[in-house]
Parts: sequence; structure tokens; C-alpha cells
Amino acid sequence: MKKIIVAAIALTMIYSCKNYEPDYNKASSERDSLSQVLSKQEESMNSFLQDFNEVEKNLDSVAHRQNIITQSVIGKSELSKTAKDRINDNIAAINQLMDDNRKKIADLNRKLKSSGNKVAQFEKMVSGLNDQLASKDAELVDLNTKLDGLNLEVQRLSISVDTLTAINSAQKSTIDNQTEQMHTAYYIMGTKKSLEDKKVIDRKGGILGMGKTSVLTGDFDNSKFTKIDYTQVLSIPIDKSNAKVITSHPSDAFSLDKDKDKFTNLRITNPEKFWSQSKYLIVITD
Repeated sequence: MKKIIVAAIALTMIYSCKNYEPDYNKASSERDSLSQVLSKQEESMNSFLQDFNEVEKNLDSVAHRQNIITQSVIGKSELSKTAKDRINDNIAAINQLMDDNRKKIADLNRKLKSSGNKVAQFEKMVSGLNDQLASKDAELVDLNTKLDGLNLEVQRLSISVDTLTAINSAQKSTIDNQTEQMHTAYYIMGTKKSLEDKKVIDRKGGILGMGKTSVLTGDFDNSKFTKIDYTQVLSIPIDKSNAKVITSHPSDAFSLDKDKDKFTNLRITNPEKFWSQSKYLIVITD
């Protein structure tokens, strides 16, 4: 009887070992796979940080060489051959450093895109590097302009085409906005009551019973006016029996055209002069 029990226990242990073996092998395989994944992630992270640090180091070197060039040309109208050679060496080094930076940042962007997991902190770091690179390119544009202006016959700093396009676009946009603001004027016409109701004009004066004068209010709403480019609009239709300009405009810069019993148009004969005293035109009509 004892032999039978011992044999049964032995068989149970054998079968038990066989049942657990697949699970053990699976867990061991998963552990090894996880270890490999973590090792690859750590390797990728280290590579990412190494490239990031190198770009920042390169930007510091560029800034240092920029300063050397700037100091070399301050107050100079001519340079010795040795000085020009030093400037050219620094320009060549800056061009190489910036080229390396662009390649490394492009590689960092590729790594982020190919990564299965989005790492917000890394994306923020790369975005910051892109901003620094664009800012540095803009500084190099200014330095190029300064060197060109001095006619020193030295090499040019290479700038990213995208940066130059962005700078030119920004400059054009700024100029366009400034021009638009310079040429913007506003006009409105209507009866006294309608303009008072819109709070465009006030009635002031009335000294010794001489009546009151309509004047532009201090807190009028631009949206009540028609906005124009005064270089393009030289005639404003009226088509009313009575019309009076109450804002300040030189009388020799415009005329009120009349046909029979109606004023047809306000014709501006000298736009710059007409709008020089006020960019707002108010015409009271009946």
C-alpha cells in the first residue's frame, strides 16, 4: 500500500512539472523581450539626448564665432588680409556648424515621428531647438547685411532657405500692414439725427443763441464708418439735396459736385492733403 502511495505522489510531481514548464518558458521569453525593449528605449533616449546636447553646443559655438566676427569689424572700413582670413575661417566654421545642426534636428524630428510613443517633453525640446535655429539664422542674415555693407569682400554666411523665405515673408507682411494702416481712412454720411443716434457726432456750442455746432464725438465706434484705402477712393457718392463736410479737411483738396438740385459726389482732388488733418470724414446730409 505504501508503495502505491509513493508512486502516485511521484507521478503527480512529474505531471505537475510538465504542466508548469510551458508557463515558465513563456514568462521567461516575455521577460527577455521586455528587457530588450527597455534596452532599445534606453539606447534611443541616450542617442536623442546626445544629439540634442550636441546641437546646443554647436549653437553656443556659433554665437561665440559671431561675436568674434562682429568685434573684428566694428569701426573698420578696411581689414588686413590676416583679419579677413580669420573672419572667413569663422564664417566657414559657422556654416559647417549650422549645417550639422540642421541635419541633427531633421534626424531628431525623424526619430520622434518613427517612435511608437509620443514623448511630450522630447517634442517640446525639439520645438525649442527649431526656434533657436530659426532665431540664429535671422541673426546671421543681419550679420551678412552688415558685412555686405562694409564691402569687406569676405565669404557669406549660409542661411536656411526656409528661414530666408520666412524672414522675407514677415518683412513683406509688416510693410504691407504698415502701408495699409497709413492709407486707411473712414467716412460716414447721414442726417444730423441719424449721426447723433449712432453717437458719431455731438451738438456743442450754442453761445448767445448762435446755434450749435456738430463735432465728432470722442468715443465713436469705427464700425459705424465705411473703411477705405484713401489712395484708391477718390470719389464718394452723395446723391442728396444738401451736403456739408463737418470734419477738418483743406478746402482746396476736394470739391462737392452738384447736378441741378443735388450733390452727386464728394471729389477728392489731393488725397494726401485731404486726409492730412483727419482720417475721418463726416458729411451731414438732408
